[in-house]
Amino acid sequence: MNDTTASKPAVPAGPQKMTPSEAFVETMAANGVTEIFGIMGSAFMDAMDIFAPAGIKLIPVVHEQGAGHMADGYARVSGRHGVVIGQNGPGISNCVTAIAAAYWAHSPVVMITPETGTMGMGLGGFQEANQLPMFQEFTKYQGHVNNPKRMAEYTARCFDRAMSEMGPTQLNIPRDYFYGEVTCEIPKPMRVERGAGGENSLNAAADLLANAKFPVILAGGGVVMGDAVAECQALAERLGAPVVTGYLRNDAFPASHALWCGPLGYQGSKAAMKLIAQADVVVALGSRMGPFGTLAQHGLDYWPKDAKIIQVEADHTNLGLVKKITVGIHGDAKASAQAMLQRLQSRALVCDGNKAARAATIAAEKAAWEKELDGWTHERDAYSLDVIEEAKNEAGNWLHPRQVLRELEKAMPPRAMVSTDIGNI
Repeated sequence: MNDTTASKPAVPAGPQKMTPSEAFVETMAANGVTEIFGIMGSAFMDAMDIFAPAGIKLIPVVHEQGAGHMADGYARVSGRHGVVIGQNGPGISNCVTAIAAAYWAHSPVVMITPETGTMGMGLGGFQEANQLPMFQEFTKYQGHVNNPKRMAEYTARCFDRAMSEMGPTQLNIPRDYFYGEVTCEIPKPMRVERGAGGENSLNAAADLLANAKFPVILAGGGVVMGDAVAECQALAERLGAPVVTGYLRNDAFPASHALWCGPLGYQGSKAAMKLIAQADVVVALGSRMGPFGTLAQHGLDYWPKDAKIIQVEADHTNLGLVKKITVGIHGDAKASAQAMLQRLQSRALVCDGNKAARAATIAAEKAAWEKELDGWTHERDAYSLDVIEEAKNEAGNWLHPRQVLRELEKAMPPRAMVSTDIGNI
């Protein structure tokens, strides 16, 4: 990342005269923005000229969709805002897919969408397009600057809402509103501090866990976004609970830990599926338990339909949305895990009596899955088997894609970032 903190000037304090471009850029600087992804365009040229003095670097791309994905990835890795900008019209429409991806990943991406000039709106102005409807399904908030005097206000709100609502926001700015002079104050960033959840819900969850015989933790994206991996681990160790992760959430629990069992859902771990099938209580920590993330695989309909479900979610609208739950906790994954652990530390737990037996079951299921994977030396669908049969007299060995990934895993450093595509289906 571009570290320009030392040379960046202080954000102006109190009401001051400035251009709307300065109000826009200073508000981004106040929110800690140091990188923006996009393609330079005339619609925001005036503002772009002062990016560098404010300590902000425009990272150019070949296509705006790439800029949106880069902003998404930047936000996921850093926990900061990912910012994307483009030329009005086609430059903005190119970002729709990337913003949709960021929406489902709960990434705090701010999409800056310069708009055609106000005097050309409705007249077929330069590259005119109705840009707000393009993103309405994939944004948490859409701000349209309706007066240059409100530039800082709307910019700040988009950055605040991206963080507080954990998802993309859109800042739509008519291109002529970057110019002129206004008197405004740069707002200070507002950040929401999320708590552990309601006392009654936490107490009910603790009671369920204290009486559970085979508790399982499902760690989702909220664990990563809430910096709750250590707290999830501590809760799992107190319970002796196997930890399964959500789809594409392998980073929600250390893979080297004895209680880690792999992901559920599409192309997931058979060990994870067999273990959660035995659960009488499931703690869905920061997980929506979405359809794709709990998809039946390997011929296993594994979701424990009779289990008590404790769901912890920072977004209350996700509580009970997909799966029927017993206890819903509207809280931060980190704080909620700490609160549940605190309530369990001094209590006698039913699952303490079979901790060793459950540890052996976890180890056995993981070993069986590893052994099965060792035997996956080629694809086993009907088409692939026909191709192999036709080519059986050709020289060479067959290698299953999973085997390739397993060999790569051995060579990669512990904190490697891996991106996957879908070209082999």
